[in-house]
Amino acid sequence: MSKKIEPSASHADGSAATSNDAQAGPEAVPTMIERLQRLTEGQETITLGELTKEIGSQGHAPLLMIAAIFMILPVGMIPGIGGALGTLVALIGFYTLLGRNGIWLPGFLAKREIPADRVRKAAERLRPAADWLRRHMHRRWEPLARGNNVSISAIAVILIVTGGSLLILGAIPVTVPLVGLPIAAFSLGILARDGVIVAVGYALLLIAGGAVWLIL
Repeated sequence: MSKKIEPSASHADGSAATSNDAQAGPEAVPTMIERLQRLTEGQETITLGELTKEIGSQGHAPLLMIAAIFMILPVGMIPGIGGALGTLVALIGFYTLLGRNGIWLPGFLAKREIPADRVRKAAERLRPAADWLRRHMHRRWEPLARGNNVSISAIAVILIVTGGSLLILGAIPVTVPLVGLPIAAFSLGILARDGVIVAVGYALLLIAGGAVWLIL
């Protein structure tokens, strides 16, 4: 059974644009995976509301990264999940653009369930990659990856547009991981304070946009 929560409550004490400095950096990536694994313990399903409350409590970047990972992995292929994740991404972008802490989810979205076993398996598969990233990422080009600046504002707008587009394009399964790739790079770069990864996200956005255009 899924844990009970208040689906319409606002969550998070972290920075609106990114996670707090004390919780950011390359070491934050495996920590986030550990928290995701703990969330699924003893559960048959988890809801987006629970995910927002647990992962989003440290800021927008960790929650954004989890949403992007779900898009890329088979979790995003579950009917209806792609659109729900897109809506979550768009809301993260909206609150980031406003400079607001936390994410408020409407009840129908907060109650959307994801099989816990799929999330657990995804976290297990991601753990080695998270440890590798922790060793190889560095704080660099930080103006691209932190604070209320042009880059973060541009990413927020991108999240609103790309996330919102999945309400329609999410019906085409291949578009979900394509949209998820640049979002994953953005979130990873912001979480690790690695502007190089953010720059890669912009490049992936152009590639993914071209691929979606060809598909349509």
